[in-house]
Amino acid sequence: MAGISATIQEKYGTLTKKQKTIADYMLRNAEEMCFITLKQLSADVGCSEMTILNLCTALGYGNFNEVKYEFRKQAASCRREAVSRDDASYDLPYIPRGELDDSSGLFSRMAQEELDGIAAFFGALRAEEYYRAARMVCARKRVLLLGRGVSCQLAKYMLTRLTMNGVACMAVDTESGDEVQSALHFIDQDALVIAISFPDYYFMTTRLAQFAKSRGAALLGITDSSRSELAGLCDMCLCCPTGTRLFLNSLTTPMLAANFLTMAVSVEMNRRSDGRESVTREFSRIFDGGFNG
Repeated sequence: MAGISATIQEKYGTLTKKQKTIADYMLRNAEEMCFITLKQLSADVGCSEMTILNLCTALGYGNFNEVKYEFRKQAASCRREAVSRDDASYDLPYIPRGELDDSSGLFSRMAQEELDGIAAFFGALRAEEYYRAARMVCARKRVLLLGRGVSCQLAKYMLTRLTMNGVACMAVDTESGDEVQSALHFIDQDALVIAISFPDYYFMTTRLAQFAKSRGAALLGITDSSRSELAGLCDMCLCCPTGTRLFLNSLTTPMLAANFLTMAVSVEMNRRSDGRESVTREFSRIFDGGFNG
């Protein structure tokens, strides 16, 4: 154990009973401590904010923000150690020698896998799901898009498309403690949080979604499976197959989902502004035939 957790353990014996209760919570919930507010922590542990501040002083920190900073630093250090331990596995995606001997055939098989993923995506595609998700976007004063890695890239793409539709939104890289901290003030009952998460399901994206749920925000998930932890948290979920033989995730079908969702938002915006039904018909036409099942 290192970082602030080690400091808490070292000074645990000098703490009061109430301070130990808070310290126990901190040790059990180190990930949440990276972004939790003083008010939320007070409610979770059933102690006053002053008691928490007294604990911060007892641990040797000037204020609560310093404590959160130390938890974020500790989390970052743990991630670096994990990457260092597993460095060899990230050199190159593994390809068996037998596959490399037939590079043209390998490429054809990889292309077919992408096509199969697209076919599965369109086979499950339902227009009403996307209209429902679009209504969630239009019904809230602000939208926060959460993601990390390739999911963050998708979040930033959606940010551009939604902004073009007049939606007040922000993208949050859940690997950045500063961005997570800044986002907390915008998460309330007037917000829609769109959480984007694919394997290996970054913990902070899920934790921030849990925090948003506790604050009364609406939750829309974009993930690879209805069985993911994120899907169980969300009010509704859009699912996209993402696995490939070379990489953990492909953005092929998530980009389709992002396009369809932002198109549906544009339709809903038009409906609400001037009722141009021709735009609705134009969008709905792409779901004719086999797409509606």
